[in-house]
Amino acid sequence: MTVRVLYFVPADANLRGLIEQEMPEGFEIVYLETGDDAEVRERLADAEVVLIGAKRLEAWHVEAAPKLRLVLHQGVGYHDTVATTALRDRQIPLAITPGGTPEGVAEHTIMMMLAVGRRLAWQDSELRAGRWHSNTVRAEARGLGGANVGIIGLGRIGKQVARRLIPFECGRVAYHDILDMDPAVEHALRVERLPFDELIASSDFVTLHVPLTDLTRHMIDAEAIAAMKDGAILINCARGPVVSEPALLDGLTSGKLGGAGLDVFEIEPVVGPSPFAPFRNVVLTPHNAPGTRDIMHRKFRQMFANADRFFRGQSLEDKVDL
Repeated sequence: MTVRVLYFVPADANLRGLIEQEMPEGFEIVYLETGDDAEVRERLADAEVVLIGAKRLEAWHVEAAPKLRLVLHQGVGYHDTVATTALRDRQIPLAITPGGTPEGVAEHTIMMMLAVGRRLAWQDSELRAGRWHSNTVRAEARGLGGANVGIIGLGRIGKQVARRLIPFECGRVAYHDILDMDPAVEHALRVERLPFDELIASSDFVTLHVPLTDLTRHMIDAEAIAAMKDGAILINCARGPVVSEPALLDGLTSGKLGGAGLDVFEIEPVVGPSPFAPFRNVVLTPHNAPGTRDIMHRKFRQMFANADRFFRGQSLEDKVDL
């Protein structure tokens, strides 16, 4: 028997080749070409497994997939990308794939901090155009050494960020989280817990690592930005709507903020020129923080192994309680 798998994320030839390298015998994978509703319905009609990422699996998608038996998320952020009630009503299990995501996003976050602080994207684009700026940003650039860093959300990803900050000898690394942390974990990561208001008011860099929920939507709004330290740099590699983009634009335009690194946006994909494009103290990437070749190999290997376990009647790993 061959299990039909639908990959619910746009994939070019290189990514398809990578996926198929990790696909074991007994599975057949189908891709979306245009992603329009008619094609989606046609592909879902025969799908037994759906692999999802940033593209949301809606309730009507579940309804359009009568043979669907399993949904696997290639990352961890299922809260805003899966119609969990629709899956629960049909008793279709959902599992996440955390392997690689914390490390990949943490590396991307550190890169964003350094790139925004040093105006890397702007300097690169200017030099490519033949304009030399040896001294232009020296008076405004900043690094991580001696800086106060605030991590909002000390889960899998936040912990990896904190671990990677240790060699930079920051002035202080603090975190805010709704969950209590083991003091031994705080000691190992060299972090201290602060209330949200105190963290944003005292941090030179603020980095977000929370899921998108009713509690976190627009967590960073005009009021929060006004309370931030003058010249602070905001990094968002979590979910776009955690930040109010109009408020962020105002904060950058006024000079209140010293920069931003954005891997995620309120509306994705971004269509047309980004309103953040004119700012030399902003770095933009298209929601691909954990997406390195090595990590994607690891993820697809784990997803297919999980699917194989499921169809053999074994327990799923990293199953979400719906």
